[in-house]
Amino acid sequence: MGLDFRYHLLSIGVNREANGATVRSAERDAFGMSWTFAQLGYWRADRNRCLTGGQATPSAVEAHLSHCASLNDLDLLLIYWSGHVFALDPLVDMLAEQSDARTRILIVDTCHADDRMRRLQAALDAMPDTRRPIALASCAPDGRTRENSLHGFFTSALLRQLRRPRRPRVRSLDLLDAFNRAADETVSRVGAEPLFATNGAGRLRIPILTQTSLPFE
Repeated sequence: MGLDFRYHLLSIGVNREANGATVRSAERDAFGMSWTFAQLGYWRADRNRCLTGGQATPSAVEAHLSHCASLNDLDLLLIYWSGHVFALDPLVDMLAEQSDARTRILIVDTCHADDRMRRLQAALDAMPDTRRPIALASCAPDGRTRENSLHGFFTSALLRQLRRPRRPRVRSLDLLDAFNRAADETVSRVGAEPLFATNGAGRLRIPILTQTSLPFE
């Protein structure tokens, strides 16, 4: 792993829900996730895309998901979605059918979406291990238990794990360890266990391509 590691990251943040209700931090969550991976060396603009505000319309998201489905010979395809999730089914279908990506990861931070989370879990459970993406989804009962003024509680915990100081010679990051630590940290704040689905992998290491300190708080 290293310079030849082929990746595509798509971070989506939607503050306004279909019923007009809003959350405050979904767009900031998405930018924080994109920026944090840039600090780890995943900085190429064509491979690390972030959709917020007017860029995160249903048609734009659908176009980006179609682009993700067309990519060949990837080592990592990671989709992060915060806030209102309006395209869950095509998102899961794309990840299941993207057989050219060795590792496929879905991370969701939302609220008021129990029905979508049940559909997500059922869809993941129905997949064979070879097609199932690794998925981590946090669904709070309401906006108040989802976020503070800066980030969603779950995303904040995950960002802390991804940004932990590491020894200079450390060249990889265990995402499963980060996911487990973030899930444990957020249970008391969100009020529910995150949905966590794997494909049977015991470890999930990705390379740290660089370790660059870029300010973002």
